Amino acid sequence: MHIQDYARQILEGRELSDKLLPPPREIDCSERAAWEGFIAEPGRPSSLAFGKKGTRRSFPTVKELEQDEARGIVLHFFANHELLALEIMALALLKFPAAPQGFRRGLLETMREEQEHLLAYQTRMMELGVALGDVPVNRFFWDCLKEMRSPLDYVLGMSLTFEQANLDFSRHYQELFAKIGDSVTANILEKVYEDEIGHVKHGVVWFDRWKDPAASQWQAYASQLTLPLSPARAKGVVFDRTARRRANLSEEFCDQLEVFAGTKGRPPAVFYYNADCEIELSREAPGYTLQTGTKKVMAELMNCLMFAAKGGDVVLTTRIPSASYLSSMRKLGFELPEFQELPAGADAWSKLRESRRWDSFHPWGWTPRSLEMGRNFSPLHAPPLDVDEHNFWKSPWMQLFRKSALPELRRRLREDIATAPTELWGPVEADGNLASDLTDVLVGISDIHATFGTPAVIKSPYGFAGSGMLRAYPGQNLNEAQIGWIERQLELYGAVLIEPWLRRVADLSVVWSGDSPLLSSFVFFTNAKGQYKGHSLQQVSLALEPEQRAFMFGTKDGPISAYEQLLAVAGLVKDKLAALSYRYAAGIDTMIYEWQGKWHLRILGEVNCRMTMGHVARGLRKRISPGVPSLWQSITVLEAQGKGWPTLRDMAHELSSGHPPLLKHGTIDSGIVFTGDPAQNSYVLGVLAVGEAALKACSGLGELGATTRPC
Repeated sequence: MHIQDYARQILEGRELSDKLLPPPREIDCSERAAWEGFIAEPGRPSSLAFGKKGTRRSFPTVKELEQDEARGIVLHFFANHELLALEIMALALLKFPAAPQGFRRGLLETMREEQEHLLAYQTRMMELGVALGDVPVNRFFWDCLKEMRSPLDYVLGMSLTFEQANLDFSRHYQELFAKIGDSVTANILEKVYEDEIGHVKHGVVWFDRWKDPAASQWQAYASQLTLPLSPARAKGVVFDRTARRRANLSEEFCDQLEVFAGTKGRPPAVFYYNADCEIELSREAPGYTLQTGTKKVMAELMNCLMFAAKGGDVVLTTRIPSASYLSSMRKLGFELPEFQELPAGADAWSKLRESRRWDSFHPWGWTPRSLEMGRNFSPLHAPPLDVDEHNFWKSPWMQLFRKSALPELRRRLREDIATAPTELWGPVEADGNLASDLTDVLVGISDIHATFGTPAVIKSPYGFAGSGMLRAYPGQNLNEAQIGWIERQLELYGAVLIEPWLRRVADLSVVWSGDSPLLSSFVFFTNAKGQYKGHSLQQVSLALEPEQRAFMFGTKDGPISAYEQLLAVAGLVKDKLAALSYRYAAGIDTMIYEWQGKWHLRILGEVNCRMTMGHVARGLRKRISPGVPSLWQSITVLEAQGKGWPTLRDMAHELSSGHPPLLKHGTIDSGIVFTGDPAQNSYVLGVLAVGEAALKACSGLGELGATTRPC
């Protein structure tokens, strides 16, 4: 019998007996002319036909495996996969008659073992009360590989993807069946597992011969797969490194595949950390260029978006975290995105754009530059904001981006939230005023000195990270440099904001994402210069000191608490942004402050029309045990050196050695975790301390200072 005649019988046969006919021991493997046929789908018994009408059955849960029928249904899914593999192997024999004899004979031996698996599954299913054909079958494997164009396509798709994934699935379910006492099924799956290692090894042998010799196994594999196939489909619910190494997959391949987080076909969203968005917008003109110093720091913070993205999304970065770091984060339960190097140049952007279908683009903040970047991906969704095509800065929502909008917005919020006593928000004069010329500025400063007896803060409409402002102290005249700065702001923007320097008790923020109704609140920290330093990941009620908690959550001064008033303010700002056609990530900052011996909640500190570190903190919070004290902060190399560590890597090594993260009920319950790769970061590193011991070990880092400090 010729090998192609045998393959046609397997592929076209309409009875299960046709599929189970083992290959003859003596078979003619001589080369024949290429098969010219085309088959839309393999021949099958009507009960196993693709598209057979019937009730679609979901894959049984682990809990359901106690039932015979559920175990039989699991085996039905596995049996169909074996049948699909047989048919695809037969198709490969027909399509590629010129492939080396060793390759084709290896396929025949693999088919023999797949038939044994199928028969074993069928026999065991019947014992459990399920017949082959009782459950509608899917055709995904077939649709992925029916148009393969070379033996290498077969190896990539079947051997190194679907069969490799079965290393994990067969081992996982073998252990589950053994655990519930079904030794018969467990023994079948043990045999399948051992055979599957050989099947993958057969593919690896030929893959190593046919791939580009200059490329590693991983590089060649990842670069040559095309959707809907992706490396994500080459692994299962567990990751069996031992089996892969036995199949001659390299350590690097295993390292990279274990942490690979691309989707299995869902178009991914793209995340990009342009934390310089406010600097770009402050120019109020196109042509912005990122400065070298800012670029270096941003590069080390880019990967923090892994905690805001979903698993399988793509984070653009200048340096992909190491496989060892990503593996450690996966072990802690973080659902990782895929990382792609930030394209450099038009050709690289084009290559990335055309590499797959994309869903949407998520920059840290929308600017003319990020808007253009988003268009590179031709996303399915339009940007979640309206922009003026000719002048970005005239877009309606930009009015709330500028700090010059705050006095009027605060006034309206006081009117809209009628349930809040004036005493809660503090004096109206603390809301600040706009000044449009130098005389107005000097008068405003004088009024604040007289009313509050504190310094006045003069703020540019664009201020960020503690910059864009100066303080005018009582009894001191402005110097020439300060007057020059004020005049430049007036010339650029037409106005500056003047506020009293209030004594800060605690910083609070509320963040949200797009049209989602969810509001997430936090206590966060800044240093003496007003620069962001960190977030408490506990709920606000636990993160505040006892007196602060009583102030925020008590109701003795009104029908609802200050905390509820804060959420009401956030909701009103969110609605205001939506009315201005901004439907993207945003948030508000505010604070508890002290004046004349009393505490007040500032009605609104500022509006952030962009992502914030609160959005990152929200992702981190999900992985922390509820109620456990925790602090996430950014540590600079200078701060680390101030504590005696020459580098951030030295700091990370000592802290992690003394306080390794420990899980409880699937979440981090204690220890220290780094939200950047310590092996790569040189300037700044995110440090997450969970539990009292870890917090004590990090005490004094990050310039957090005392709970109560001036603004």
